[in-house]
Amino acid sequence: MITLNFKFRQHLIYMVLSIVSGLLIKEGAYLLILIIFVYFKRFPKTYWCYFLVSFLSVLYVNLNFKSLQLDDSQPIYVKDAKVIEVKKQSDERQTAKIKTEAGQFYLTLQASEPKLLPGDWIRVETEMEDVQNPTVPHAFNFKRYLQSNGMKGSLYLTATEVISHDWSIRQYQHQVANWVTSTFPPLTSTYLQSWFLGIRDDLSEEINESYSNLGIIHLFAVSGLHVGLLLGIIGYIFKRLGIIQELADVLLIVIIFVFMLLSGASPSIVRAGSMAILAKLNTKFKWKLSSLDIFSVVFLVNFIIFPLQIYQSGFIYSYWLTFCLIICQSLIQSLSSKVTFFIIPLLTQLAILPIQLSQSYSINLMAYFSNLLFIPIVTSVLIPLLLVTLLIPSLATINEPLIYLFERLVLLVGEYLNFPWVIGALSVTSVSFIIGLLLLVGWGVERKFRAKGWKVILITIILLLEITQKFQPTSKVTFLDVGQGDSTVIQSPYQQCNIVVDTGGKVSFTGESTSIFNQTLKPYLLGEGIRQIDFLILSHGDYDHIGEANELLKTFNVKHLVIPNDSTSEALSETIQLAKELGIKILSPQTNEVLTCGNQTYTFLQPAAKQESENDQSLVMTLEMDELSVLLTGDISTKVESDILSNYALSHLDIYKAAHHGSKTSNSKPFLKELNPAISVISSGENNRYGHPSQEFLTTLSELNIPSLNTQVDGSIQFERYKDKTWVNLFY
Repeated sequence: MITLNFKFRQHLIYMVLSIVSGLLIKEGAYLLILIIFVYFKRFPKTYWCYFLVSFLSVLYVNLNFKSLQLDDSQPIYVKDAKVIEVKKQSDERQTAKIKTEAGQFYLTLQASEPKLLPGDWIRVETEMEDVQNPTVPHAFNFKRYLQSNGMKGSLYLTATEVISHDWSIRQYQHQVANWVTSTFPPLTSTYLQSWFLGIRDDLSEEINESYSNLGIIHLFAVSGLHVGLLLGIIGYIFKRLGIIQELADVLLIVIIFVFMLLSGASPSIVRAGSMAILAKLNTKFKWKLSSLDIFSVVFLVNFIIFPLQIYQSGFIYSYWLTFCLIICQSLIQSLSSKVTFFIIPLLTQLAILPIQLSQSYSINLMAYFSNLLFIPIVTSVLIPLLLVTLLIPSLATINEPLIYLFERLVLLVGEYLNFPWVIGALSVTSVSFIIGLLLLVGWGVERKFRAKGWKVILITIILLLEITQKFQPTSKVTFLDVGQGDSTVIQSPYQQCNIVVDTGGKVSFTGESTSIFNQTLKPYLLGEGIRQIDFLILSHGDYDHIGEANELLKTFNVKHLVIPNDSTSEALSETIQLAKELGIKILSPQTNEVLTCGNQTYTFLQPAAKQESENDQSLVMTLEMDELSVLLTGDISTKVESDILSNYALSHLDIYKAAHHGSKTSNSKPFLKELNPAISVISSGENNRYGHPSQEFLTTLSELNIPSLNTQVDGSIQFERYKDKTWVNLFY
């Protein structure tokens, strides 16, 4: 029999805290040093142990990261690979985690056949390349995602063949998924796979977005909720069947283990399943482990086996939320069941507040009410009914209309309960400080401090977040890397004015037009804490300039839409119609017209006469902001450049945005000689089929001694100005 004394339990818990604190300090959360010293005061004779644990944990993670680095000077050629885990499968492509002689990699197969299964050996015969860091600020870091999952890089194939197959426990997940698909009707099949197998491929993009906006996407992460319901229902069935408790406990442990494997063994299900198994063993063998003891043991084992998971969102959310609910047990137990129903979702929302802000840059202020509405429906009706349906498939006829109504309700509520509170990117130090304040609030409530005290702290947190969002004292002009397209964001200090010029619209030249809004413009705007776009200026109607305009209008609060006169673009017509439906004011500036917003002043220079081509219809404008001058040219040709030269005196320009991505039909030498810019910025896509920027343009720049930056080489290009100083930030 194992019995943990009180002192050892404290050591166990503080061991976990020291590891987490050490890793956070590594990321820059120096405020946690003060918290650590408080903990060390509790153990004056052993405080050095915690410093040692923190140091070793940071070293342990760094060594694991270092093992995933590729040597660029020596390309890795791989002939064959084994499929370890299938990520997603659709009619167009498949993604999977594969194992090679050089390590593990992320595979994208641009084909639906052959249908990959875990354990398949496939033909690769190509070189591996390291994945680059994101070229857009605040965008999803795919390289970090791969590293946290133990993968060195990415591999792209258009075709392959299965050459052999080894047995893999993970293959059963897909075999069960195929059985579910063939046995049950569409909606029942989709939700069975989502809630019990961790496969969400069949959920529509619209419904997925609604779940995310409402703040209830956690209902689709197989976790402790599902494990608890599964144990409760199966335990009840065992009891009704008269199975003795000892045998029932053994069977439940086996079922949990199998469930963990079949559901993909994600961090959340591993945590929930392991804690459930350890809790059963704790009761059986009377080990006298507390909930916090069990949590600490599972965390330590998980960290030792998979150290890089500490950077995975699923790991962070699952362990942090569980920890918060455990330390709030005394408060929860003192409340009635009716009050608990309202308190637990509130505690959950407060607990994940700093984590969600650090990763998503915003939260839905109505998420608490969404959870109050949907959690009972899911936990009390849908999940139990689906579990019973696995035993009695004929019940699927009841499930289908219920799930259909549930989805319609989600979409309807999503229209009225979506109030995003955008804060912007937070540093790890800021997140840690907010967590500390929230813990102080919880401690005050538990100690029954006067309501005024903890409410003041809570209000202080909200004010600090709001101040953080507003406190941006610099002016910024950012040319985003949107591939072969254009998108520029201009920001005044303290959110006085935010203007977007063009949105981009293409990502590749494979014959398909792919939306890049969610990978480029959206994360940048959210990461900068931008809640309102004062003016969306669309230079002209080409798709590579306005392809994401409709998504931008639907997602952000846009006050004014600025468009050129006489455009014949169908895409621009659709955007204008959407803007009218949303009540957005539409402007078409004339030649010499001036637009002022915050510290930004725009003067429009495009010819007054109607032009023959859509490109020459482009809005051309100068921007003056804090003595920084910029010329934005759209896709005009040398003909329009000559017209502008004959009508305006432009000189001493700071930044020249190259016309038409650096095309040889634009950017004439006389035009550039007259402008004499300090620097030219080119927005073009890597390996674009147009050959932008042209050699003629690059030669002209060289002859005139004008330096240049190019998004396909330098990533997003940002000019930041504060007082009389300007500096350039490159994201490549």
